[in-house]
Amino acid sequence: MMKFMNTFLKTILTLVVLAGMPAAVAHHSVAGVFSYDNEFSLTGIITEVEWINPHSFVHLEVTDESGTVTKWELETAPTAFFRKAGVTKAMLLGDGKPVTITGAAPIDENLKSGWIYRITYSDKHFYQISTSR
Repeated sequence: MMKFMNTFLKTILTLVVLAGMPAAVAHHSVAGVFSYDNEFSLTGIITEVEWINPHSFVHLEVTDESGTVTKWELETAPTAFFRKAGVTKAMLLGDGKPVTITGAAPIDENLKSGWIYRITYSDKHFYQISTSR
C-alpha cells in the first residue's frame, strides 16, 4: 500500500508540474524581446485591451497617410499593476479617440509589437506605465 501511495503522489506531482509549464514558458523577459535602445511612438485608436497575465496587451490600429491601417499588439504591465494604481480596462481602452503610445520596439523589427512606456490620450491625460531601462 505504501508503494502505491508513493507512486500515486509522484504521478500527481508530475502532473502539477507539467500543468504549470505552459505559463512558465509563455512568460518572457521584456529585455529579451524588446529593445530599450530602439524606442517607438505610434498614434492610433485602441481597439481592444486584453486584461490578462502575465502581461496585458493593447491593440492599436494605426492609419498612415494613404489610409492603410496597420494593427499593432503592444504589451504592457500585468493586470495587478493596473488594479493597484486604480486603472481599469475601460480606462485604458479610452473613448475611441486617437492616442499616442511610446515604448520599446521589438528586437525583431518585422513584428508589429512593442513594450508600452506611456499612453497619452486626446485630452492630454496619460498613463506612465514604465520607463526605459
